[in-house]
Amino acid sequence: MDDRTLRIAVLLSAHLIFLSAAALRIVRGERAHRLVAESPWWVQYYPPLVWLPFLIAYVQPLAVDLDRTVQYAGLALCIGSAAFAAWAMWSLGRSYGIRMDIFEGHRLVTGGPYRVVRHPMYLGIVSFHVGATLAMESLALLVITLVYVIPFTAVRIRVEDRVLAAGFGDEFRMFARRVPALVPFGR
Repeated sequence: MDDRTLRIAVLLSAHLIFLSAAALRIVRGERAHRLVAESPWWVQYYPPLVWLPFLIAYVQPLAVDLDRTVQYAGLALCIGSAAFAAWAMWSLGRSYGIRMDIFEGHRLVTGGPYRVVRHPMYLGIVSFHVGATLAMESLALLVITLVYVIPFTAVRIRVEDRVLAAGFGDEFRMFARRVPALVPFGR
């Protein structure tokens, strides 16, 4: 497998997440708001904004030489991470949304991947970026992941946890005490 094929495989694995988001938006349909999250637009639209570094690195990776087995391990991490994030999205079902608003019929999901971490989609996105860094041999993506993706994800988690606590009260607070935010077994 040449480098171009690896890059295309990484891009295709990201589509597990993109297509899941699109399908769930269609399935969910329109709903009435229970709680509208008060946060800056860039925090609300984290899901599309967090993919910008990947697109930049896809076009201009600033490549470094890595052993082919490391690249394949990165591709495997991409595929596994994308599948994990998609599983998290589908576990939310009609409760999934890009914004952090709480809608009528919204429920707090604590099963499936949410038994492992409170924010499995974000874990999938961050680990996807790490895998893509290796698969595409991208120094640019490594740097951008460290200085943009990870801090941006931490901000989104803090804000989203406040929204979930406001929307679900003690049910969320008990869940947050039991389950780590992003790092599995991080308690």
